[in-house]
Amino acid sequence: MNRPVLYTDFDGVLNAFPDKDIQDNGGVGHTQWLDDGDPRAQLYSTERAFVLTGDDIVRTPCGYYRIRWSRNIAQTLHRLASEGDIELNWLTTWQPYCSRILDPLLGWDPHIEHTAIWYDPISYERRYTGKLSTVFSRVRFETTQANPSPVIWLDDEECYETAADRIQSLHPKAPVLMIRPDARIGISRRQWRIIKKFIQDPETFPELTLDEEPTIREYPGHLGF
Repeated sequence: MNRPVLYTDFDGVLNAFPDKDIQDNGGVGHTQWLDDGDPRAQLYSTERAFVLTGDDIVRTPCGYYRIRWSRNIAQTLHRLASEGDIELNWLTTWQPYCSRILDPLLGWDPHIEHTAIWYDPISYERRYTGKLSTVFSRVRFETTQANPSPVIWLDDEECYETAADRIQSLHPKAPVLMIRPDARIGISRRQWRIIKKFIQDPETFPELTLDEEPTIREYPGHLGF
């Protein structure tokens, strides 16, 4: 098989949204102050979550945004793309600002990663359907190839069962991995292990795998940009 094609969201995946009181008290790994039995102690433990070593505020034409991310994950993704192990694609509402803001912030080379154009930033046309359509189209394209590429999709909002069923209806010729993180911590250590294993040996995975972090919670609207 060809190298895996990876599509990644930013908010809730790389850019995490920890509870304010957790972040104010030190973030991941600093939960000693919580009451016994508080489920956040496990969620924000270093066994489950990556420490958010990146912390910055960025300015966009729409306002200022606080960004918190794991440099470990960001650097490893960029290295994998630089060494040719994956094709790395942004699939995020930050679409107009990926190369100008996100890439410099994370230390990514915009000549190595690509930005999927999936919605109109002026009219917002396709903003509610464009992500799935983009992944759907890529999987469908790969079904026509003699040497297809596996596909990875990371998204905290749109990687769910209905989307998985639509993609599986294509009967992918190469495995597809969908990862839905808990937006409070972003990609968990457990999910990161799954992603790395898929990149190294996708043929050991079934036609489609959907992994949702067990602690995910529904929230109204959209987090982030």
